[in-house]
Amino acid sequence: MAENRSAQQVREITDKLEQGIKELFESERFKEYLRTMSKFYHYSFSNTLLIAMQKPEATYVAGYTSWQRNFDRQVMKGEKGIKILAPAPYKAKEEREKIDPSTQKPILDADGKPVTETVEVMRPAFKVVSVFDISQTDGKELPDIIVDELSGSVENYAAFFEALKQESPVPIAFEDIPSGAKGYFSPLESRIAIQEGMSEIQTVKTAIHEIAHAKLHAIHPDEKTAPEDKKDRHTKEVEAESVAYTVCQRYGIETSDYSFGYIAGWSSDKETKELKGSLETIRKTAAEMIDSIDAKLKVLLAEKSQEQTHDMPETVRKEKPSYLDVPVYRETANYAYEAGELDAYRASYDANIACADAIEQAISENYADNRLATRVAVETVLEQFSEECVQYVLANTVQHSLHDGRYHSENKDWAGKISVCEENSESFIIGQAHPGLVNLFINQFKDLLPEEVQEHHETISTPASDMAASPKHRLTSDEKQIRDAVMDTLKARIAYANDGMRSTVKASVQSQKIMAQNAVRIEGNTVTQNGEPLFAIHRRYSAKKTQGCYRELTPTLEYVRQEKTQEKPSIRDQLKAAAKSQPEKKAPARTKSHDMGLE
Repeated sequence: MAENRSAQQVREITDKLEQGIKELFESERFKEYLRTMSKFYHYSFSNTLLIAMQKPEATYVAGYTSWQRNFDRQVMKGEKGIKILAPAPYKAKEEREKIDPSTQKPILDADGKPVTETVEVMRPAFKVVSVFDISQTDGKELPDIIVDELSGSVENYAAFFEALKQESPVPIAFEDIPSGAKGYFSPLESRIAIQEGMSEIQTVKTAIHEIAHAKLHAIHPDEKTAPEDKKDRHTKEVEAESVAYTVCQRYGIETSDYSFGYIAGWSSDKETKELKGSLETIRKTAAEMIDSIDAKLKVLLAEKSQEQTHDMPETVRKEKPSYLDVPVYRETANYAYEAGELDAYRASYDANIACADAIEQAISENYADNRLATRVAVETVLEQFSEECVQYVLANTVQHSLHDGRYHSENKDWAGKISVCEENSESFIIGQAHPGLVNLFINQFKDLLPEEVQEHHETISTPASDMAASPKHRLTSDEKQIRDAVMDTLKARIAYANDGMRSTVKASVQSQKIMAQNAVRIEGNTVTQNGEPLFAIHRRYSAKKTQGCYRELTPTLEYVRQEKTQEKPSIRDQLKAAAKSQPEKKAPARTKSHDMGLE
C-alpha cells in the first residue's frame, strides 16, 4: 500500500508539472523565446555525443557565422571550437546505361549492347566543422524563460545533500565551472560536477538533475554504435529536470519557476512529446529515488541526532525538544503547497515521527520485570507532545495493524474513528515496541485523555455545541456512498472552474448515478437529499494567486441532517391508541333454542 500511495503522490506531482508547462506555453515570453530558439540547428545523436565528449556543460551551440548572423553574438577570442561532422556531399561523374523513358529498359545499339552515358551524381560525404557554445560567445542576450537561479535554504541541508551523494551512481564534487553552467554529468569521466557557491535549493535541484542523467543516460563502454531508439538531447534534459522537479516537490522544495521554463525550453513543441513519451520513466525513476533518499536520510538524521546528544553536556542532554505547540496537520503535501501551508505540514510531519520514537523509547525505559509502568510512560510522552499528536500516532499505528490480535477490539474501534492522512503515514508507525505493550499504553492514554480530545475526529467536522449535546453521527453505508459521489462531483466542478476546458478531472458516471438515484443535489454550499440539507460544503482557497485569482481547493463536507425525534406518548395516550386499534365487539344476536336430537 505504501508503494501505491507513493506512486499516486508522484503521479499528482507530474500531472501538476504538465499543467504548469501548458500554462507557460501560452505566455508571450515563451513565444519570443521560441522565435529565437527555432534558429538553432538540431544535431544528430552522433554529433550530440561528440559535443558531450568535448564540452559536457554545453547548452546552445551554433557555427561561427551563425552566431553573428542569427543572434548578434560574437565568438570570443581564443575560444576553441567543438568539432562535429557536417554533411559535405560532392559531385562526381559516372557511366550509366541509358534508359528508354517509355519502356524503362536499357537502350541497345546496333550490336545489341547497352548504350551508356555520362551523368553527374551527388555522393554523400562528411567534413569536420567547428561549433561554439553560447558560453564561448559575447553579445546580445538571448531571451530566456528560466529564472537565473533559485534562492533559499533547505531543511537539514547537510544531511539531505549527503543522502544525494550516496544515491548518486557516480561521485559528486563542487568546482568552479567557467562556462556558467550550474552542473553537468560527464559520462566519459563518470562524475558529476556542481557549481560551487550556489544557494542550497539550487544546489540540491542541480544535483538531483545530474543524478537523473547518470541513472538514465550513462554511456556504457560496450556501446560502440547508437541504436535507432536512442534518446536525443531534448528528451534527456526533459527527463532529468522532470525527475528533479518531482523529487524536490516531494520534499517541499519549490522549483516550479525554474523547472517549468527549463522543460518548456527543451520541448520541441507545445505538445511536449518528450515529456509525454517519458512520463512512465520519469515517475518510476522519481519514485525509486524518493524511496532510497527517504531511507538514507532517516539513517543520517538519526546518526546526527546521536552525535549531537553525545556532544551535549549532561545537563543539556536531558532536555528534550518540545512539540506541545505543534498542531496535527491532516492534509497532503500537495494540498499544503497549494494552500501555502508547507511549514505547518513539515512541522507536523516531524512531530509525528518524533512522537512515535518517543513512545517506543518510553515503553522501553519503563518496562521491567514483565511489567510496564504505563502511567509513567504515557506522562513522559505527554511532557513533549500534545494529546492530539499522541492520539494521531497511536491511531495510525493500530490502523496499520488491524489484523493483529494483540490490539484489543475496543482500541481498534477507537482508532478507526480517527482520521489519519495516508500520505507518509508509514513513517510514524510504532514498530519497535511489542504490540501488547503498545495496547497497554493506549489503554492508559485513553484514561488520561481529556474527553474533548477523545471526541475530536476530523473525518466530518461537527460544531462543538452539537458535540456536547449529542454523540457524533456515524455515517451509514448509503450516506458514505453519497458523500463519496458528492466529493467526486465537487472535484470535477472545481477543476473546471479553475482550469476551464483544460481541466482533465471529470465526475464518474457511477457518481452521477448514485446522486440521481438518491435524489441528491448540490445547491450552493449545501448538499440536499429530497430537498432536505444533508451535508454543508466548507470551501477552501489557495493562499497564493495563480493567473490573478485564488484557486479553489478540495472542500470538506459536514453532516448536517437533523435527526427526527418523536416524543414518547404517555401511558394514557398509548392505552387510548390501543383501544382504537381493536375491532368493535358487538353483542351476539339472540336466537331460538332448539333441542338437538339424533335422527
